[in-house]
Amino acid sequence: MPYGYARVAAPAPRRGNVGGGIAAGLLAMLAGAALYGFIMKASDSQWSYFAIALALAVSFGLGKVGGRHPVLPVFGVLFSLLGVFLGQLFFLYLVLHQQYGLGPGDVFGPELSDTMQGWRSMLDVKAVLFYLVAGIEGYVFTRRLGA
Repeated sequence: MPYGYARVAAPAPRRGNVGGGIAAGLLAMLAGAALYGFIMKASDSQWSYFAIALALAVSFGLGKVGGRHPVLPVFGVLFSLLGVFLGQLFFLYLVLHQQYGLGPGDVFGPELSDTMQGWRSMLDVKAVLFYLVAGIEGYVFTRRLGA
């Protein structure tokens, strides 16, 4: 040892918290879905960039908190797709509330089949592309951020 200094051991590798990562990804999904619905309502259109941003927010929680666990990219795909879906449903609720004064119980209660039919009517090639992009980016971002 030069100059009398002792060797310091390398720090232990950081282990991810899988449960915490899933919880952080779930919270990011819910917040992102609400924000996505508000943005779609304010602009009267869908934004592909926000579908990517939603996937990034979900993946950040999963990857940074959860670490490199191999199941987390699968949750990244699921939460990203579910976030875009919930954002579109929230957009439908906002439109129906503004036009007809319907509350959440009216939109998501016994008339849920009518709401889903309205969602299917707004599903086009562009919306399917948003789902595809969100799912792929949810997987890729979660893997990269977990490394």
